[in-house]
Amino acid sequence: MSAGAAYLAASSLRADGTDTLLALETALGATPVGLVEQPQFFSGMLARPEVAAAALLAVADVAGSRYFDAGLMRRLASLDPVVTASGDRLRFESFSACNGVYARLDLLGEGIDSGEIAHGTTNVDINQPLRTALASVGRTALMHLDVGTDGLSVATPDEVHEERRVEMPDRWVRGFAETPVLAARMTPRAELAGPAVARFLAGLPRAAPGPSYHLVPGPGGLRQSTRPGPGSVHLAGAARLSAAARVARFATRLTVFGGEDGASGWVFSLPGARLTLLLSPEPYRGFSGEGSLLEALGSERAESSASRLLEFLAWEPVIDHAALGELAGMARPGVDQGVAFLAASGKVGFDLTEGTWFHRELPLDTGRVERDNPRLRAARALVRDGAVTPDGNAWAITAVDGHRQWVTHEGAGPQCTCLWWAKYRGSRGPCKHVLAVSLREESLG
Repeated sequence: MSAGAAYLAASSLRADGTDTLLALETALGATPVGLVEQPQFFSGMLARPEVAAAALLAVADVAGSRYFDAGLMRRLASLDPVVTASGDRLRFESFSACNGVYARLDLLGEGIDSGEIAHGTTNVDINQPLRTALASVGRTALMHLDVGTDGLSVATPDEVHEERRVEMPDRWVRGFAETPVLAARMTPRAELAGPAVARFLAGLPRAAPGPSYHLVPGPGGLRQSTRPGPGSVHLAGAARLSAAARVARFATRLTVFGGEDGASGWVFSLPGARLTLLLSPEPYRGFSGEGSLLEALGSERAESSASRLLEFLAWEPVIDHAALGELAGMARPGVDQGVAFLAASGKVGFDLTEGTWFHRELPLDTGRVERDNPRLRAARALVRDGAVTPDGNAWAITAVDGHRQWVTHEGAGPQCTCLWWAKYRGSRGPCKHVLAVSLREESLG
């Protein structure tokens, strides 16, 4: 999967006798047998077509939206979601143009009446005529879904669409790297069930990015507050949940997850499917620069561990760390470092509901891990230049101009005297000095 790969046709939704055929066009895709042009991942009948159509539109809405500085949206093209076939489900994923909202539709086994799901990852064509057609899918429709006969496509009976180019921007890969680590640190904070889900969504503002506040769970649902409270979750930019309005009438449950960093997760349980939205800590902060992976990447062994794990990752829908370590002959710390390195290349995601990691097959570019993490690159340079030296109970890091910073290990973790640490206190990952000390300590055994 890469920028510049082409669809052979446009996705379409068309009548076929008494049935409706949703044909989703795929691009160049990664499969168990290698790269394949327009791979076929699924062909079968959907149990609830109107649910799948609405949730797919929600994912496409996120890909076509910019929730921060929305006035720039007219100059931005909509990007195509990524689809991963995992044998037991289909996952459709996208990021907003501002990279602060992540969306995923999990089309589960119970949402499929018939057909077998293959394995692989690629882009899918969600064009404007298809979006219009999907919005009209009703409850009584019988729908046959093809994901990659010659691609993933939906079209109306008399429409012919031009071939389009696939886009996979770097910021999406960086977002795929950050979001699973942030999600893995989240805990469930609140639940809404039945009609309460639709009422909650109906009360949210529509103009982006919307206000930010804390939601405190209580007997009557979720109460808005200007200050955090026990078990509260930070809703940063309330209008960034607007895509969920597509599925409000189908949602049987909403589970809200929160992280200590201010990011939040919103999982809408649907008949035969789940829609997950992750919001960055603030509307102006994209997922591509949070630095959540840096601690795990601050090991020279991470890359070699990742290469070893790739031999055994296969295409399982769930990554079992213990089983993976046993197959690879690695201890848990090495598995964790290897998975973190793979996450930095966008190759693994995290499912909040199941509390597990999953495999997404993007091309592994080991060089991009350092390119996308300048603090890691700077830390390695400090160690290489001999700038990290012990100083009593601390470490001194000496810059080229002779200016020094000190790193100490106090309380819950390391502390640094630099301006970055003073500003963020580890909330956006460690500074280059803390990373350099970690690398130096590892080299000393």
